[in-house]
This record gives sequence, C-alpha cells and structure tokens, in this order.
Amino acid sequence: MMALEQLRVRVSDDLVLDAGECRIVEGSHGLERIVQPPRTTLFHQLINYLRAKPAPQDQPSGTFLSREGVAAAAVTLRWGSYLSVLADRNKPIWREVRSPDVSRISDDEMARINIESSAAMAEWIDIFRTDAVGYASLVDKAVSYLPVPRKLSKPSHVPPQELLPSTFTNIPDILKAQAPQFFSSPIKSAIEQHPSRMLANALINAAWRNGPVESLHAGDFHGYPLNKCRVTPKDVRELLGFASDRMARGMDVCLVLKKPKHSWPQQVLSYLALQPFIVPSGWSLTESSREIRLIDHPSARAVADARRTKQ
Repeated sequence: MMALEQLRVRVSDDLVLDAGECRIVEGSHGLERIVQPPRTTLFHQLINYLRAKPAPQDQPSGTFLSREGVAAAAVTLRWGSYLSVLADRNKPIWREVRSPDVSRISDDEMARINIESSAAMAEWIDIFRTDAVGYASLVDKAVSYLPVPRKLSKPSHVPPQELLPSTFTNIPDILKAQAPQFFSSPIKSAIEQHPSRMLANALINAAWRNGPVESLHAGDFHGYPLNKCRVTPKDVRELLGFASDRMARGMDVCLVLKKPKHSWPQQVLSYLALQPFIVPSGWSLTESSREIRLIDHPSARAVADARRTKQ
C-alpha cells in the first residue's frame, strides 16, 4: 500500500457525502487505484439528510410527476451514485472532456454507478409503495434541497411506447397466455425473489445505461483521474434531462402496478413481460455498491478490456 485518499463530495453547505476511499497499490500490471465504497451508501446518506430537513416553505414548481422524475434522478443517480464523484463541481475540469473520442468512465466505474443507482431505485420504489406521505415529502425536499440544473436538456429520443403505463386489467392471466416463455424463464424466479430490484434494474437500464452516457463511456483510454471532474455541467444537464424524463415515466408505471389486487411480484412480472427489451442481462440483484480498480500504465487498455464486466 502506498497511499490512502478519502473521497468526499460537497453537495451543499450542510451536506458532504462520503463516497468511500481510494488506495494506491502496486499490482501485477503496475500501479492500481482501488476505490472502496463507503460504509453507508450514498443513497442512504441522502435519505437521512432529507428526512432531517424541514418541509420546504414554498411549494416546489411543476407537476408532482415532473418533480418525481427530477427527485428520482437526483437521489438515485446524480448524488446517490458514484456519478457524484465523476461530476464533482469542486474539482477542475479534465482537459480530455473536450475530446469526443476519449473514454471518461471506466468499465468498473460504470458497474458501480449501475449497481448503486439500481439499488437506490429499488429502495425508492419501496418507499413509494409503502409510505405515500413520506415519499411525497422526500420528493419535495429532494427538488428543494439537492442541487440539480435549473434547466435540464430535453431528451432527444424517447420511444413512444417505452415505459408508458397501460390501462390493463388481469394482465397476469393475459400475459401468461401471450408470453409463456418469459413466464417460465429464470427471469420469473428472479422477479419473484427480488421484484423491486428487477424493476429498478429495468428502469435504470432505460433511464441511464441506454442513454447519452454511452458517449462518455465509449472511446479510447487516456486514464481515469480522480482529482479531475470528468462530467461537465452540460453533460449533467443532458444526462439528467434524459434520466428524469424516463424516471418520471417509471414512477407512473409504479403507480399503475401498485393499484391492482395482484401481488407486487406478479405485477412486476406482468409489466416486464410487456417490456422485455428494457430488462438488462446479468445485473446484480443484491449488491448496493462495488469495488473499483483503476489501472494507470501504457498497457492499461488491454488489461481493462480483459476485466470487462457485464455490469
């Protein structure tokens, strides 16, 4: 072990997030930075902060559904995941952000964002399902107390049917006849055991992973500095504009799924059978975060490719 750095992200004057710690070690391929997640997840730090804050004096603007999308994007993605480290406004901008062919997010970093945001979304969905009053309070507090861009970029492409709720009834019986292969697949077992996490994985896949972040993730290796901001304010507006729009649609879906008399796992199974294309393959159902390994040496690209993970 050669060095240890605590990762902190300042959100506001009264909130500094513990994002974990980075150890620099000598590995088999040269120096490696091992980033360990914090003991308390970023999402739980945010929820604890918001619950302790007083109700906003003024009613936040916009419809409640639009506020839901902004709040969900803020607590699960912008500040509730490792994206907060990459987009830290208190660090100088990395000069390579101006190079469109340079990768700004490593595979391990992307995996941690996917996992943290999905785990956070699953808990956010369960708060919505079990505590309507507390959920509404958290939504209004999130949009009032957490910094988000005043004007989000409008998503450039949203398929008209994706994530739209349907006015269906008795869909478990209907879909069982229409999609027997889906209902007998391993996905069925996973949904029965982890319904909210499976739904969250699908929503994060549609709202984050299959969005404009791909242009930041793809490209040539030029290192992944932790002391520089690798996601610009313009990037944040685009990422959150896309994510908040789809997360609002996702919470609208949750409202539809919450109403029928069928069990929650059965409702989630039925909905995902209608939208199988948004269900990601191989995503974790139990992790809340994951270790990151960053390698800085000339052959790092080949090594990074060798350790590429599905999530």
